[in-house]
Amino acid sequence: MQKCENILSKVNSKAKILLASSAMLLIAACAPTTADQQVDSLEPFNRAMFGFNEAVDGVVLRPVTSLYRGVVPEYGRDRVHNVLNNLHQPVVFVNSVLQGDVENAFSSLWSFLLNSTFGVAGIFDFAGTNSGLKVNDEDFGQTLGVWGFGSGPYLVLPILGPSSIRDGVGRGVDYFDDPFNYAHRDFVLGRMGASALDTRNKNFELLDEIHQNSLDPYSTIRSAYLQKREAAVKNTHSRDVKE
Repeated sequence: MQKCENILSKVNSKAKILLASSAMLLIAACAPTTADQQVDSLEPFNRAMFGFNEAVDGVVLRPVTSLYRGVVPEYGRDRVHNVLNNLHQPVVFVNSVLQGDVENAFSSLWSFLLNSTFGVAGIFDFAGTNSGLKVNDEDFGQTLGVWGFGSGPYLVLPILGPSSIRDGVGRGVDYFDDPFNYAHRDFVLGRMGASALDTRNKNFELLDEIHQNSLDPYSTIRSAYLQKREAAVKNTHSRDVKE
């Protein structure tokens, strides 16, 4: 655990090369673990960053998202989500392969090909509607979890929000794995902005409910995030379980 915290102090989130290096440091320094308990040993820093993110959300993200929801009908917002989800499939494919999940690798590849063509650049979920393909979302943070690496301390990232040492490293690796991040700068920046808006839109009611009913939104969001990520990692071990 101490070694993982030392890694965090050396990571410069604004330097892509250090993000790539941190992946190697994590694998070298963190021993595989099956422990379920997550420790928020960085809580003072995390709460300060949470406060910063809350301020940005209140001034920028929530008002813009509210306007977006008022101007663009739900059908249109769903089409935007479909396009962004389709652009994410190459990352899902790579991580499915790294996890040895042949079924999901096949599904993500064919979903991407079908939706990019018959789905008109992913606007429509042709694959899901007509072929019945089911794709589990996978990222490198989950891949590390499947390989046996613990999540490390909970970590709140600026703007990006809830994460962990493992998932923070995963975000950096996935950035380089994503072929669309090598496109024209305007496309990359536009996609980042659209992704932030889409994510905020999908969590609009949930976040409002948390802030209205929770005595400590920070703790509530932390708990929800860690549970969700734990379930996401275990999903690759139980694809045969139907619920």
